[in-house]
Amino acid sequence: MDKLETQVLIIGAGTTGGTIARELSRYKVDAILVDRREFPGLEETKASHGFIYGGGLTAAASLVMKSVMLPSGQTAYNPDSRKNQMEHESVKEFPRIAEDLEISLSHDRRIALAKNEDDIKMLRVAEEICKQMGSEVRWLDKQGVLDLEPHVTKDIIAGIADDDHQKSVYPWEWAMAMVENAKQNGIRVMFLTEVLGIDSMDGGFIVSTSNGPIHTEFIVNAGGGHADKVAEMAGVCDFGLTCTKSQMLILDRNTHLLNHSISLAPSPGKARTLRRTIAGNIQTICSMYYPAEHPEDTTTLMKWTNESIAGAQEIIPAISRGDIITSFVGVRVFNTRDPEEDILEVSRANPRFLNAAIRLPGVTVTPAAARFIVDLLGNQGLELAEKPDFNPHRKRIPKVKDLSTEEKNKLIAQDPRYGHIVCRCEEVTEGEIVEAIRRGANTVQTIQFSTRAGMGRCQRDYCGMHVVEILARELGIPKNKVTFKGPGSEISYTA
Repeated sequence: MDKLETQVLIIGAGTTGGTIARELSRYKVDAILVDRREFPGLEETKASHGFIYGGGLTAAASLVMKSVMLPSGQTAYNPDSRKNQMEHESVKEFPRIAEDLEISLSHDRRIALAKNEDDIKMLRVAEEICKQMGSEVRWLDKQGVLDLEPHVTKDIIAGIADDDHQKSVYPWEWAMAMVENAKQNGIRVMFLTEVLGIDSMDGGFIVSTSNGPIHTEFIVNAGGGHADKVAEMAGVCDFGLTCTKSQMLILDRNTHLLNHSISLAPSPGKARTLRRTIAGNIQTICSMYYPAEHPEDTTTLMKWTNESIAGAQEIIPAISRGDIITSFVGVRVFNTRDPEEDILEVSRANPRFLNAAIRLPGVTVTPAAARFIVDLLGNQGLELAEKPDFNPHRKRIPKVKDLSTEEKNKLIAQDPRYGHIVCRCEEVTEGEIVEAIRRGANTVQTIQFSTRAGMGRCQRDYCGMHVVEILARELGIPKNKVTFKGPGSEISYTA
């Protein structure tokens, strides 16, 4: 097999690697982005919350428990940490990036609730952290909370609200959009390409992959939960990674019990938060954090479902098991060198090997982190000449249900498949599915993430086989060769 050559090899096409690839595509640089999966964002990215931290109650809530263990008057917020600086720098960019790449971006009010005086103390710590971050919260009495959220437990006595600072994206949509725009601007992308070995040589590396060797001058290691293994292959690893996991539930969009993101006062090792996703479903973030043996340790358990429902009912008693449409486990990855910080650096052992191992909240820092990594490449000798024709814009797949009648008719006139609804729950058309396949979606799961077909109440019971048929037709393969999420997950098809 012929050896590919490039100046920069980016390993990993999640939110981090995809954003770095797009940032690098601004320059006259030859680069390749590789990922062992078939599509962007299919590892940690797909199960991320997608919260955009940058000050405010969302960020403060995660710092409260660390702060209560410090001497009185001190908080865990460190304005000088690189992570916090990058969060504040990046969060201002999300509206512009979302507009340029046509990414869904939600803005929501965040409310934290108190049931007793101990909870009030926790909320006062959160308030102080918010002030340090330059944001303000407002206190609500019991009636003030109930006016905003009439279905919350009547056991609450007060709350605080942050009206401005909670934003969120779909992390997989972020990764897809970044990779698509990077490709538009000349980055070569290779999926189903697993890195098998890395050998150093004068002027760079020879990287062995499942699709043949790649000769590269520089490596950017954005391997997520496997970043330590990638660094070990190159003989430059001086950090380890540890993982925790928690189970989340998605409730039917017709569960009209929640208006904003709400949580109980922080509790050690446990999040108790409900929020509406961009699509309008209630998501429960109410599970304990458990050790994960590895990044793919995503098995869901009934006892965690019970725990999540119980946590959700502490906030809104009317939530029931019948509201659940699906569940999933999210894995958080932390480095062992400094668990509170990201690893964004030139390797001490090889100046041509760069690590980009980002901790929670991963999506938030990616715009600033990508620039930081590209600047490091320039410092290490990569010539960075800007492209005069760089195109920052990317068109999303049309969402027919969100269009006006005039826009729908115009689209259907161009392609009648946009008039054929395949997924009734999410109102996804055949035209949207075909366009997703044209952009690289080749499994049932990647169609889900690209279009939301199958993400509704019936969870593919109605549309599942129709999606299989469209995939088989468009990919030119037998229906029983269509997979849910890649090799080994072939779907039994009965005509």
